[in-house]
Amino acid sequence: MAQDAAVARGERVFATNCSVPYCHGANGTAGRAPRLIGHTFTARELRSTVSNGISDKGMPPFAGQLSSEDLDAVIGYLMTLRGSGATSTPVRNSVPDSPGKALFFDAVRMGGCGRCHELERRGSPVAQPIQTIPADLRAVATSHVVTVSTRGESPFPGIVLERTEKRVRVYDLSSRLPVLRTFAPGDVQVSTASNWSHRDAVSGYSDAELREIAAYVQSTITK
Repeated sequence: MAQDAAVARGERVFATNCSVPYCHGANGTAGRAPRLIGHTFTARELRSTVSNGISDKGMPPFAGQLSSEDLDAVIGYLMTLRGSGATSTPVRNSVPDSPGKALFFDAVRMGGCGRCHELERRGSPVAQPIQTIPADLRAVATSHVVTVSTRGESPFPGIVLERTEKRVRVYDLSSRLPVLRTFAPGDVQVSTASNWSHRDAVSGYSDAELREIAAYVQSTITK
């Protein structure tokens, strides 16, 4: 039972820190980073890679970000995904993505829209679920974006994930890739006003690309 609990903890750590649209896919599937289902790494190799990162591949070191318990747990979880070399070849979808879907999850744009939005079980649910979309994606409502102030740094736009008596967890939107940060309640102030605009998030897309993305998102809403 203890081992099962550790694996479950490792799965949660993986989902929070590793399974994001610009890194590994959900449950060990392929994302921008390689697929982990069926890998052939040893526990020692995994620990070295997770702890030290791979600088030339964009993978950060997690030794300073994860506790030793979380590091042990995620290694244990990854070992449950281990397989033989014969099963480690990624399975490719025979149905190509629509242009809008490919743009939504565009790895070249560091995760594209999927770095903040989840659709069809892909992406990262940083923002609220998409219910409706305007004609121009630059005008998407951002009333849920707040301004976060903490000692020693400039205020930044964020999305509150959790706010309790023990901690405040927010996604920091000042980075190109949202970063989940945790604060003690007394160390942070949250204001409901923010100058952040969705126009900033989609500034890397052309008008034609935004129309393709809007068509894809609309197709998922009407299914």
